[in-house]
Amino acid sequence: MAGKNHQFTTGWLLIASAVMLTVAVMFSRAPIRGASDETLVGKPLAPIQISAEWSQEWQDEHGTIALFRGLCRVAQGGSTYTAESMVIWTHDSEDQPGAVERLTVYLEGDVRIEDASSSRTDQSHWLELDAARGITLNVRGRATERSGRDDPLFKRAVQRRTGPARGKLRQTQLTVPSTAEPETGWRAVPLQTPAGMRRVRVSPRSFGSPWNISSQLSTDTTPPEQVTLITGGVNILVEGVALGTGVDFGVVDLSADRVVIWTDDFSENQEQSPDQKYQVYLEGHIVIRQRDNVRQLTNTITATRAYYDAREHRALILDAELVTYISKLDSSIRLRADRIRQNSDKNFHAQNAWVTTSQYGVPGYRVQASDIFLENRDTGLFSNDAPPRVDPRTGAVVPEDHYWVTALNTQFMVDQFPLFNAPKISIPAENVSTNSSPFQGGNVGVDRIFGVQARASFDAFSLLGITRPENPNVKLGLEAEYFSLRGPGAGIKGTYNGTDDNGNTYLGAISGQFVNDSGTDNLGFDRRALIPPNTNRGIFQWENRYNLDDYGAQLFGELGYQSDRNFQESFQERKFDQNKDVETKAQFNQRLSDNAAYTILGRAQINNFENNTQWLPRGDLYFLGEPILGNRINYSSHSSAGYATMNPASPPTDPTEVFTPLPYMALGSGAVAQTRHEFEAPFELGALKLAPYVLGEAAYWGDSLTGGPLSRLYGRGGVRASISFQRVFPEVRSDIFNLNGLAHKSNWDGEYAISGSNQNLANISQWNEIDDNAQERFRMRLVQDTFGGALPVQFDPRFYAVRTGAGATVTAPYGEMVANQQVFRLNWHQRLQTKVGPPDLQRVKDWMTLDLGASIFPDANRDNFGQTFGLVNSRYAWHVGDRTSLLASSLYDFFPEGQQLWSVGVLNQRSLRGSIYMGLRQVKGGTLDSQIFTTTYSYVLSPKWVSTATTAFDIAQARSAGQGFTLTRVGEWLLIHLGGNIDVSKNNVGLGISIEPRLGRSTISSTQLGSLLGVAQPRN
Repeated sequence: MAGKNHQFTTGWLLIASAVMLTVAVMFSRAPIRGASDETLVGKPLAPIQISAEWSQEWQDEHGTIALFRGLCRVAQGGSTYTAESMVIWTHDSEDQPGAVERLTVYLEGDVRIEDASSSRTDQSHWLELDAARGITLNVRGRATERSGRDDPLFKRAVQRRTGPARGKLRQTQLTVPSTAEPETGWRAVPLQTPAGMRRVRVSPRSFGSPWNISSQLSTDTTPPEQVTLITGGVNILVEGVALGTGVDFGVVDLSADRVVIWTDDFSENQEQSPDQKYQVYLEGHIVIRQRDNVRQLTNTITATRAYYDAREHRALILDAELVTYISKLDSSIRLRADRIRQNSDKNFHAQNAWVTTSQYGVPGYRVQASDIFLENRDTGLFSNDAPPRVDPRTGAVVPEDHYWVTALNTQFMVDQFPLFNAPKISIPAENVSTNSSPFQGGNVGVDRIFGVQARASFDAFSLLGITRPENPNVKLGLEAEYFSLRGPGAGIKGTYNGTDDNGNTYLGAISGQFVNDSGTDNLGFDRRALIPPNTNRGIFQWENRYNLDDYGAQLFGELGYQSDRNFQESFQERKFDQNKDVETKAQFNQRLSDNAAYTILGRAQINNFENNTQWLPRGDLYFLGEPILGNRINYSSHSSAGYATMNPASPPTDPTEVFTPLPYMALGSGAVAQTRHEFEAPFELGALKLAPYVLGEAAYWGDSLTGGPLSRLYGRGGVRASISFQRVFPEVRSDIFNLNGLAHKSNWDGEYAISGSNQNLANISQWNEIDDNAQERFRMRLVQDTFGGALPVQFDPRFYAVRTGAGATVTAPYGEMVANQQVFRLNWHQRLQTKVGPPDLQRVKDWMTLDLGASIFPDANRDNFGQTFGLVNSRYAWHVGDRTSLLASSLYDFFPEGQQLWSVGVLNQRSLRGSIYMGLRQVKGGTLDSQIFTTTYSYVLSPKWVSTATTAFDIAQARSAGQGFTLTRVGEWLLIHLGGNIDVSKNNVGLGISIEPRLGRSTISSTQLGSLLGVAQPRN
């Protein structure tokens, strides 16, 4: 009973979650196949397998006679016979007393005969079977020594057996001898014993009120059963018993005014086998509570009438309401239905049902459907190699249910008004927190760039009534949008992950947007009215990764298309600024050993308005830290070869858009090959660690900025060093500064290097891009907007990379960026650490950190524009307490018009309640001078109101840099966001309202808002 009660109530839990989000599982009717030993097909003898719900047996002079009823089945070899009832005569062996030699079988009622070549049905059937290889008997109820000669079934069987119409089928020839030891007689055939038991306790609902019990044996059924009527209020408690693993499956508590119980025997306190009959009819003020001790869940059902068959896993509940907690939603839900039917242990059907997370008597919203079907599948929906979940308290494996739900004729109702309808919705129940409702959110707004804006997001599978695939796990959203100053649009976005037949995992994502644009692009200051090249504009991206774990390999694929150079920056500015470039490529990576790997890359340039290098193809081989000469030397190398084509970005179609080609990106094509090797000999002098090294490279380019092929030899040598110090001050304590002891950890590291090249960097094209597209666009404008058409060499990104050593290591992705150089780099990292937390669970945390660094250039005129010191940097953080931190950083060069960057700020974090940051940042170099004061704020004003705001002001230029705010109303089932922003660069003022369904705490999309409301955000 334990496991079955668990399955019974878990079904209500999952069907409710599915309906609530209009998610419901596809109701598949896969038959449960009976066991048969197919390996014995074609052999002369095979054991006989007999199963039924109930048997009645007695003896005569020839052997045993048995009557069987309910799901009767006989199987031998490849033949199977099923019927509603049957009679079997056993014939004992004359040579071996006590052994059964053969069986005579009579089947009646919906008889089905199946063998390897045919299948047919009949109303009755006779056969004889050889039983020399033994008999397996499996019945739920068994009565022995009770004659059934007066039973109508037995009389019909005798009449058919002795009448002229009787047929005879001999499954195997009796003349074939058995080589096995004879089995025991029929009555000694073992039955399968259930592993667990159930305890049932019946008591008054209220011990202060009398109750009435009437119980009697009914002989109107075969076999007879005990019928018990209880009135006056009754409580039935069914408890599960711990199995061998120690898992307790739970408790079911049933209460009602009146109860009828059908069972083999009845007592107020009894222990039963799960295979014994136990049927309950409840009526009047029904309350059913179930505690799942494994999943730590409690479900409550109220109803007017209910019937439950514990043995058959069947139930019917009328006028039912279920209240349960759904972990996927982190919320309780209510399910109401006219009728909930349990068809089997893992198959459910609800009719005329609605579901809501609202706890109000009259919910403000609900999802309702005419029919909801639910099925638990034996295998996971998404194949993976993840280990089973284990209960940390008991060490037992937690059962995993994989439910699939299907809802028909679904409506999403707000008050009494349907917002949308769906004829059919079908997805896995485990996706209820993300994919449940067709409507995923929407917003409206207005600003000076797009005008009035309206956008709605939908789940594609729920909206179209398409069954969501089991493997891969697919999430697919559709978007509809309209901009009054631009035009209508549509979008798509989705992710998928799965496992192939060989156990290899894969994942990917797609996104796209299309707009019929009749307006102009406003991208800021000198780009406020750019005319697009065409009206039909859009973007599409697809990314896929295939993991070949058995081979230590990965296969990557990307496809990226943009209609024009400015669409993404105009309509998806955050993605343009923060995400990787939109590109089309395929790449294969394989790890050969712990320190060796290779890659093969192919990349095409589809978007000709971007600076991209086509690789047709390219291969790279890496060896890192390979010990040689008895571990005295570490050897590392990186070699690459390929054929490349460089097509610089084409000019914009609007002549008013500022555009300056990057001088190091020039038209060219040809072979590109490079091999770089390093030998390092690390050793220690006490606490000082030293590592002298030498690096050499040979490179070839089939084309260059000089207009022809170019080869280069490059060498670098030097020594790396590091040393660490530590001192502990356990006596330093302060309640004000939250100090419990203090440890000072200091680490010095440095490098001296001298390098030489036989080619000038100015002659080499930049085949390996050093910037994302967003940074390249800025550099193309920077030359004109900031420096008046000529970029000072101090701000050339390639020479800056040479000064920082970005291209000097073995694995540097920008192998072109090296030159003659002599440099000494020194860094000092300091940590002041203390212990925090309760005495028995203390942890170490950084109380204060300070990182300092600088580069010294002995040949200052050649390497650092005449200044010996450069790239002086610092980073400081003081975590005054658990809530407040002081932050600062800087980066300085001392040559004329060099960079002078610094920032200071304070961050105060009020746990989950909110945070505030105030800071001042300077960006200065050449004619560029900016000092921006920034304040950001987020705070939970009350359980129903959340606010965020940000403002920035440029002190050096005496102008605003932008402001924005959001105010969120947290409703029971809906989040309403009111937001506004001012963008001085675009001369834009915007105001918007966004609506986000909140069907459970875990469905909040905003990471910032989710943290304020205490909702854990998913990790990518």
